[in-house]
Amino acid sequence: MNAQGLILLIAPPAMGAAIGYLCGGRLAGLRDLRLSALWLLWLAAAVQAAQYYVTPLRHPALLILVFGLVLWWLALNLNAWTLAIRVAGVAITIGALANGLAIALNGRMPYEPTAAEAVGLRPGLTTPKNEPSDDTTRLAFLGDTVPVPPLSKVVSPGDLLIGAGTVALTALAMRLRRDRPDPQAQTIKGGES
Repeated sequence: MNAQGLILLIAPPAMGAAIGYLCGGRLAGLRDLRLSALWLLWLAAAVQAAQYYVTPLRHPALLILVFGLVLWWLALNLNAWTLAIRVAGVAITIGALANGLAIALNGRMPYEPTAAEAVGLRPGLTTPKNEPSDDTTRLAFLGDTVPVPPLSKVVSPGDLLIGAGTVALTALAMRLRRDRPDPQAQTIKGGES
């Protein structure tokens, strides 16, 4: 993964943390977000990372596995979250489904050649994960069609939903506060009896 890809990965949670702080949240609030089966996310991340470094694993079907693992994790966790955080989770889910559908229908994530050219990438290049869209591409609008010139990247509408959902989920989770007994209040009550 190159530096631009890393920025795209880190930017949404970092923006969410900044917004969370501006709205009075704290990173400690993230501890109150109930998360189960984190191993699914770690497995998805490991498969995704392996695709970058192990040539035989650069098969588009493995991207569907990555999306499937993330969707499974979301399905296991959505019911334990507040409504607002669930909405953010649903945005991430829809984004992942849109990306997965584009890949499943085309074998690779299609990208718009003019968008690639607009950010300085060579249009027409086919990689293990991407291919230029053409007249035979199914649901090309779900592919990488949105140029991000500062990063020389092209992203999909699904990527935008995943990013926005991650920003919202992080900011909202930072504002979570479980009803915890105040140790100082208990000491005062204990001293009064």
